Amino acid sequence: MNNSILNINELPAVDRVKHVAQGLALLDAIIMPEWEYRYFSFNCNWDGAGKEMMASMRDGSGAEYFLHFADAGVAGKVICGSPLPNVSECLNAMPEAFQQFKVEPAFSTDNASLFFWRGVKQPSWCASPDGLKEYPLLGFFVGGIAAYKSLVENYYEKSIDATVLEEVFASLDVTADQLVILNPDIELGDLVDDFQEILGREF
Repeated sequence: MNNSILNINELPAVDRVKHVAQGLALLDAIIMPEWEYRYFSFNCNWDGAGKEMMASMRDGSGAEYFLHFADAGVAGKVICGSPLPNVSECLNAMPEAFQQFKVEPAFSTDNASLFFWRGVKQPSWCASPDGLKEYPLLGFFVGGIAAYKSLVENYYEKSIDATVLEEVFASLDVTADQLVILNPDIELGDLVDDFQEILGREF
């Protein structure tokens, strides 16, 4: 699984990236109740004060991304394949405004294939190293739920209703009827904690 984009500015606006990250985490929470087996997660209260958010993806084979949403903007890292030989140099290219991301142990910034960021006043995304032929894993933020659908169908070896996936992804909500289609083995009550963590609210 690579799911690359070819240019860092294929990434949409920050609000859209956040929506996609939350949607992917919500779908994963529905389809895979056991947290440790999920690909995607989102914590809308990463700092415990309601000012920072964190999104992640792990494929279980060493590939992962992290995104940190804070007042300064968004900073992220990807590891997919070989790590950078000059990782500290590339990390240092990230502006000082993202220092909190740079030193956070949970993000494993000493092990990365690339870093990317966008400040609140920046008109576009930046990456380090820049000019890569491709930017792996970031394709999940582009083009709706097609990449997610393909991923989970291969992983769970079952067909998943694309229309309902898209509805839940777009609305960041789920009805009892939608839940029966996506995962008949759980109930809405099973998702209370996930809704709180991912979206900061109840149904």
